[in-house]
Amino acid sequence: MQNIILIGFMGSGKDCVGRVIARRSGSTFLSTDRMIELAEKRSISDIFKNSGEVYFRRLEQKVLKSISGMQNIVLATGGGIVKDEQNRKRLSKLGKVVHLEVTADTVKKRLAGDDTRPLLKQPGAVENLLHERAGIYDFADLGTGTDGKTPDQIAEIISKQLNLCDKQSRPKDAEIIPVNTSSGAYNVHVASGILDSLPLFIDKLPKRCAIITNPLVGGLLLDRVIDILSSQNIEVLPIIIPDGERYKSLKTVSKIYDILLENRFDRGDMLIGLGGGVITDITGFVAATLKRGCRLLNIPTTLLSQVDAGVGGKTGVNHSAGKNLIGSFYQPELVLADIELLKTLSEREFRNGLAEVIKTALIRDKDLFAYLESEKLSVLNREAKALQKIVTRCQEIKRDIVQADEKELSGIRSLLNFGHTVGHMIEAGSHYRGVKHGEAVAIGMALEAQIGRQLSDLEEQEIGRIITLIQDFQLPISVPEKLKLKTIRQHLLQDKKISNGVLKLPVLMGIGNSKIEELPWDRFVSYMDQI
Repeated sequence: MQNIILIGFMGSGKDCVGRVIARRSGSTFLSTDRMIELAEKRSISDIFKNSGEVYFRRLEQKVLKSISGMQNIVLATGGGIVKDEQNRKRLSKLGKVVHLEVTADTVKKRLAGDDTRPLLKQPGAVENLLHERAGIYDFADLGTGTDGKTPDQIAEIISKQLNLCDKQSRPKDAEIIPVNTSSGAYNVHVASGILDSLPLFIDKLPKRCAIITNPLVGGLLLDRVIDILSSQNIEVLPIIIPDGERYKSLKTVSKIYDILLENRFDRGDMLIGLGGGVITDITGFVAATLKRGCRLLNIPTTLLSQVDAGVGGKTGVNHSAGKNLIGSFYQPELVLADIELLKTLSEREFRNGLAEVIKTALIRDKDLFAYLESEKLSVLNREAKALQKIVTRCQEIKRDIVQADEKELSGIRSLLNFGHTVGHMIEAGSHYRGVKHGEAVAIGMALEAQIGRQLSDLEEQEIGRIITLIQDFQLPISVPEKLKLKTIRQHLLQDKKISNGVLKLPVLMGIGNSKIEELPWDRFVSYMDQI
């Protein structure tokens, strides 16, 4: 479904109407004001009072940049966000813009007694602002009056104007993947539309939990998850951290510790990682280290985290010398992978996860690789059946490897690092900016496949298939021009897979077949120079 953007003066009902449309159409509701409040950890009125309107408008611009490319959302915007011409252009590109029209009398009636509106403090403010903003909403694709109408009535009118069909999400039977390791046993549940059933999957409901997430995922899902848990009388403590790989640091972890300890968080309480790989890595690390171990539940919301980062027990943070150099192994007690959550991902973020899917197929399952080749359109179109199949199969493969080598002692688990030796070098060399993890891994797979050609019987024709599939999923295969091999090579010595100067490198014997090859790091560098 095309994104629906609701604009209009304050009091026009954007949030209420947006939630109704999202519920009826099966899309996800998002509010720019809510995202700002989560990021700033304070109310809109407090932002206006203490930082001013100019500062707030900059935050709105930042939010619109961060959600560029998202899909299947109903976005409720702040009343004044359209004052900026650049914002109007971004909203038009994002989706179908709908203006909720309202008169001064209706605004005053709806907002009577509401003292949280900083721009309505002065007498005549409503009329003055409506006059000031006359014409700036006219860029909308369509509009509808809201006077005298309920949110459901307004949503019905918009649904007819846009030919929207009711698409209520119905939970499907979940694929259950049992994971049994020396440090704990748990289940991974994979299905579409199972988030609302979260309490049913938890063996012993906690009295309290902390949800760690970022402003974007929080804006999409936090209130929904809080409602789900609160219905079971579970007290919820939200913890919002900035979005991005560069925030996966000890500094961020320390701030989380401060919040948890200030709230007397104990080992009977539960930590929930709600987000992508950065969130699940950080949440797992905090759970592993706070008071020597707390309850942990992961709700991965990206394809990458559903097939890789959200399971397996690897937790950690980055260091300036390299990625994930500080961490631990700590298993969750439950992973809930709801396929429906993937529908809002931008194309780039979705492809970011496909890199890990390709990697998993390459190291262990030639049939999965062939499925990706033959069903690439179903995958790219995010058909639920295709996504559930690949997420489930990737989870099963990772489960088998983790059970055989939970803490990477025998070397088997290192197979999961195919593409990551070069990939992590690229990420560190770019200071975790500009290149996403999956993109770096895609480049790493392309290069490491060619290196492996010199160490195994991998055929040239199979290398061609690998390169073709990576490109079919619109992922890169070469190091960005701005990065020189000399620049990224310095990060190799910090690779966790190096011991006594020897690198444990995953090598492809064929598609779906891999092994660990030990070679001196300088030999690996020489292979890099030959590519």
